[in-house]
Amino acid sequence: MTEKIFSVIVPSAGTGSRFDKNLPKQYHKLNDLTVIETTINELLKSSNVDKIIIAVSESDNLISKQNFIDNPNVLIIKGGLTRAQSVLNALNEPCLDSAKYIVVHDAARPNFSYKDIDIMLSQLIDKNLDGIFPFIPLSDSLRSKSKGTMDKKDFFLVQTPQICKKVALKHSLISCAEASIEAPDESFALERSGFLVDKIIGNRGNIKITYKEDIQLISKFNTRSGTGFDVHRLEDGKGIVLGGHFIPCEFSIIAHSDGDVLLHSIADSILGAAALGDIGKFFSDSDVANKDIDSKEIIDFCISKINELGLEIYNIDTTIICEYPKINPHRENILGSLSSILGVNENKIGLKATTVEKLGIIGKNKAISVQTIANLKQQ
Repeated sequence: MTEKIFSVIVPSAGTGSRFDKNLPKQYHKLNDLTVIETTINELLKSSNVDKIIIAVSESDNLISKQNFIDNPNVLIIKGGLTRAQSVLNALNEPCLDSAKYIVVHDAARPNFSYKDIDIMLSQLIDKNLDGIFPFIPLSDSLRSKSKGTMDKKDFFLVQTPQICKKVALKHSLISCAEASIEAPDESFALERSGFLVDKIIGNRGNIKITYKEDIQLISKFNTRSGTGFDVHRLEDGKGIVLGGHFIPCEFSIIAHSDGDVLLHSIADSILGAAALGDIGKFFSDSDVANKDIDSKEIIDFCISKINELGLEIYNIDTTIICEYPKINPHRENILGSLSSILGVNENKIGLKATTVEKLGIIGKNKAISVQTIANLKQQ
């Protein structure tokens, strides 16, 4: 597939009164970005995008404050009173004169992947379609006020992004306008004009933000989870290090590195959430260079790797499993150390400790283990 093969139109002239009458939904924060910033930044990841045209209302004074506003591939235009009119306004822009394929995507639908567009475009080209759209089968019962319960197999939910041949889309929208028919989406307009349209199963996480609780729902979709588990044998000694904090006691940890079993478990959970493997892949215990390595260096490495992927720690929850030493007297010190090492606030770190009721090698003070779950989010 050649580069710069399609342009994108993002209708964003609505006020979203069902969401918040004081602030359009596309400008509410989703984690650290606005909804529309999240949407546009995902589109900009594609090397196939030639131009992104955003149609906004004439009174919109917030679009100029978005982080993509200076991107040369983004053009802001005046939208219309309806979605269809906003798309038509964009289609009339001179920069789209030579465009063959148009992607239309909702500004308030940020939880999608640009890679899905490439898949849909390949199908549109291979099947010589005029349009293609993602859909979701209904899972809940459907009732009509007048007809009662209806067969949900006869209905489905339509999503964006939708991809169309530009000529077909423009013709169809003009035809709807001339007939005073409001086109709810591009596939409707194309099918009304007799063009060939197909559909593809979409992603249930690709919801359109309509109500305020949708923000919280999407925030949960945008985290990645990973688990970590580590165990080390104990021997007689003068103390152990957990989370970078030294605890004086009558044991020490047997390990190739400094033996910080807590940081090792956290490191594995971070790498797992990022689908990067485990610490053994990067810090082999057979490599003499890793002898007595400070586990803080391992954590620094893990954080640098997830930063390269545009990820950061959302929260950590970890459980130390041992009979002795007792962890609770040292809990606040361990939390403070972890916060400093991980670069996150203490309120994002769950730290617990438990025993095994004197069972097994842990119960006999011959080993200590830690299990962790890490959640990462996009920066």
